[in-house]
Amino acid sequence: MKFVLTIYLFVSLWHPMTYAQVKLPDLGNSSDAVMSEDDEARYRKEIKQQMYAYQMIMTDPVVASYIYHLGYRLAAHSDKPTQSFDFFVVPADVINASAYPGGLIVVYSGLILETDSESELAGVVAHEIAHVSQRHISRMIAKQQKATIPIMLGMLAAAAAASAGGSGDAPIAIASSMTGLQQQLAINFTRYHEYEADRVGINTLYKADFDPQGMAGFFAKLMTKNRVDPRYQLPEYLRTHPLSVNRVTEAKNRSKNLAPKTVKESSMYAFVKERLRVLTAGEFDGLKAYYADAKDGSNASAAYLYGRALHQYRNNDYKASLATIEKIKTDSETDVLVKILKAQNISRVDTEQGKKYLDQLINQYPDNNLVLEETAQIFMHFEDLDSQDKAISQLRKLSYQYPENPHYQDLLSIAYYNAMKPVAAGQAMARRSHLLGQNYQAVRILKNLRKDRPLDFYETAKIDAQINAYEPLITDEERRREQSPNYPGR
Repeated sequence: MKFVLTIYLFVSLWHPMTYAQVKLPDLGNSSDAVMSEDDEARYRKEIKQQMYAYQMIMTDPVVASYIYHLGYRLAAHSDKPTQSFDFFVVPADVINASAYPGGLIVVYSGLILETDSESELAGVVAHEIAHVSQRHISRMIAKQQKATIPIMLGMLAAAAAASAGGSGDAPIAIASSMTGLQQQLAINFTRYHEYEADRVGINTLYKADFDPQGMAGFFAKLMTKNRVDPRYQLPEYLRTHPLSVNRVTEAKNRSKNLAPKTVKESSMYAFVKERLRVLTAGEFDGLKAYYADAKDGSNASAAYLYGRALHQYRNNDYKASLATIEKIKTDSETDVLVKILKAQNISRVDTEQGKKYLDQLINQYPDNNLVLEETAQIFMHFEDLDSQDKAISQLRKLSYQYPENPHYQDLLSIAYYNAMKPVAAGQAMARRSHLLGQNYQAVRILKNLRKDRPLDFYETAKIDAQINAYEPLITDEERRREQSPNYPGR
């Protein structure tokens, strides 16, 4: 595990064209005491679009569903329960969590794997929710003006670059070279902001029936780690969330003063941790040895066995995975995860048996979003058109339910293409581009469909309606960028 501070650098250092492509909302007059709520909403939307466009969001349905439900369980008990939020996981081996104006909360997979209980994870998320509800980030951005924005974007970009680059030294080296920039431009929450976020977050934890000591416990654990990398003198924990002995002690005392109550933690937490361990593992992370520690499984936890079975599945050892699955004892909450994994294995071993098991699973969980997406992706691996149509049907349900999620349009475009429906595939691609704020690209896709394909009246009318909806949204900046001879793809 790498303990890396939040890395602030301009997005252009991550990708040659990224900085030019990032479109930032106008934050208004820098003398404002705080960003307006409209500005916050625009900023949140822009950041989401960039994260989806550069595939920084972990779209795995199990992980995405878990962090969403955990986040909203806490948000419902915050001091601003009507606030809208987005909760995302970034698959990067970095211990970090970040809050953005308007209610965008990002948690890095490395942080989740570092926690030992759901209350510890909830403590971090509650702390970030408090930063949003108290509008700390908006105030700091207004104070430090627009120069702060590319640096906040750079934090996400650097984490993604470090994760994709495969070099353990890359994030440390990058951060070291940017020290001067950090000192001038980094957003640092004040001591008051941190204490307030702790106080408000602990109350949120308590009201949501988590252990209120989870926050202080996790922070104390970070304090005991090696606090400084001797090579580059980098603090282990986030510079934006400075820790101190006094702060941890105060959080512990505040938690102890609350009246005892029953703690309710989800059994899904341990399963999601193991899933993250497998899905984000690198080549030399030693998962084979980790999951071989308890060969007979008699003393192994259900979550550990689930992780082993998932690891076996991803290594194409389907029969071994099915054998491990038979040893897993689940409850009503985690049973669906194991059944989905079983369906994935059976479908690889025997296509016809897999289809039958998938139909049973869908009939048992007709409205479960995890089942809809996971089974759709299994159907997409089959070669027959009937399976592709089933995948399309399920993905359309999800896209209607979550019309602002570009991930479902991405999957739909693939399913339509597999089903030999290129016009529908192109329309889904255009909807995805539109949701990412890339309206020029969306219109170009649609006009190419109009020009290159023989279309009936109905198809033509639908495409024209999309063009008429998206074309007025193209900004002058986007038009100039897309028409530049140096732009990729031209």
